[in-house]
Amino acid sequence: MNYKRLSKFGMKSLVLLAALPLFAVDAQKGKEVIESKCIACHTGDLKEGLSRISDQRKTPEGWYMTVKRMQREHGLSITKAEETDVIKYLADYQGLTPDEIKPYSYVLDKKPNVQEEGKDELLTQMCVRCHSEARIGLQRRTANEWNSLVNYHVAQFPSFEVQALARDRDWFGVAENEVVPYLEENFGKDKEKFEKYKKSLKNYELPKKWIISGHTPIIGDFTANLTLMKSADESYGMLIDYKYANGKEYKTTGVAIVYGKTELRASFEVNGVKYRQILHINPKTNTLEGRMFEVLHPENGSTLVGKEKDSKETTLVAVYPKAVKAGEKSTISIVGTNLVGDVKLPSSLKVLKTIKHTNNEIVLDVIAHKNVKTFDRNISIGAKTFKNSLVVYDKVDYIKVTPDYAISRIGGEEGKDKILKEYATFEAIGYLNGKDGKKETADDIELGVLPTTWSLEAYDEQAQEDKDLEYVGQIDANTGKFTPSVAGPNEQRKLMTNNAGNISVVATYKDGKKELSEKSHMIVTVPKFVNPPIN
Repeated sequence: MNYKRLSKFGMKSLVLLAALPLFAVDAQKGKEVIESKCIACHTGDLKEGLSRISDQRKTPEGWYMTVKRMQREHGLSITKAEETDVIKYLADYQGLTPDEIKPYSYVLDKKPNVQEEGKDELLTQMCVRCHSEARIGLQRRTANEWNSLVNYHVAQFPSFEVQALARDRDWFGVAENEVVPYLEENFGKDKEKFEKYKKSLKNYELPKKWIISGHTPIIGDFTANLTLMKSADESYGMLIDYKYANGKEYKTTGVAIVYGKTELRASFEVNGVKYRQILHINPKTNTLEGRMFEVLHPENGSTLVGKEKDSKETTLVAVYPKAVKAGEKSTISIVGTNLVGDVKLPSSLKVLKTIKHTNNEIVLDVIAHKNVKTFDRNISIGAKTFKNSLVVYDKVDYIKVTPDYAISRIGGEEGKDKILKEYATFEAIGYLNGKDGKKETADDIELGVLPTTWSLEAYDEQAQEDKDLEYVGQIDANTGKFTPSVAGPNEQRKLMTNNAGNISVVATYKDGKKELSEKSHMIVTVPKFVNPPIN
């Protein structure tokens, strides 16, 4: 990605934001479309209940998939504008609460390499063998509606009953008699809960200014200011100003829709690269979390956390870097709200210069003493103390590679093929042993991302025999970004198979004369041809 240095927000930026062409979206128009077009097949009405539709609650992405399925399978004729309005209405009035979304937000955020825990064995065998648990968890249905969904699966995908974990049982019988009651108990519609939640938001006003902190693999930590401007309809213009710890800056404008007052979906562009941003807002605390990612490569993205910028509460959104090595100088950024008052750092740090001190950001040049007190990690701002926020260390006890298990996919070339490669990016996180002196226990202290050298190895004997290392692709030794090979049969491989493989990703960190090494497991596999908003 290329970056341009841009000035801070000014009148010119606000004029640009005001002139930005926004999404035209109107929930009430969506209601009219439902009442005029959907009733052709669905009986009843929205006030008393529309068959099938009124028995469900979903995220905006879930309703999008429903509307698309109606178009694809049942011939629904609807314009793009009508589609947007319908999704807005349904997500506003039949959406999910923040606490219902949070456990499964990773799938909406397109967070790569997530491994679901598989909390229920029956659900895993019956449903999650084909799609994520999050796809189930991000919707609520009545018992009858869950049962209708089971029947739909049998009719639409008849071959799955002869697949593994289905042909060994009466799948349909188990689904109706065991799975449906489980789904109704754990993911029932619970209309009263959502109505109560909507009432609690009656007087809630979405903050228009946010202070955000994030992390982008390879590039590093950053601070961002997000400004929202309400349009004449129900969309927003968006202005974002990013500043990375390495000094790089950029500013961009975008457009956004807020569903149910708390789920923000935005689109913007940076230097010709299109991005989406998914933000989940907690209305009780006016905090947010989420992710932004490239449209064509969702695996390339940044994690985000934030707080209402003008909050009168003194809070920390982030401190970066998380750690300073003994005897070294560093520039510390403290990001938060109402950062008023004197700053007190851990006793092993000395402030050399205050570069910036505003209500939302404090930037300090510091030096760490050679004799450190590792377990003094508190930061105080005014009368408020934030525990375990910044550490001074004299050694690294061990490192971990994240993700510890990754998937990369071979694919076509940029600009030529529709099915693109899926990259994998690795980082090495340093740790100190805690007071117990033991590795990988609860009191260990995270030091943040460390500079490491990266390499690849065959994962096992079979990978060696198949010469996977020769074909799967290359990893950048400095950044940890893996680029897979092209898709398709390879005449040079045994059986002319493709360029898939089973690989170990090796991180090596040098701390003086000490060398630490750790591995991650990566599967380089075939392209994924179906990528719905919720997998």
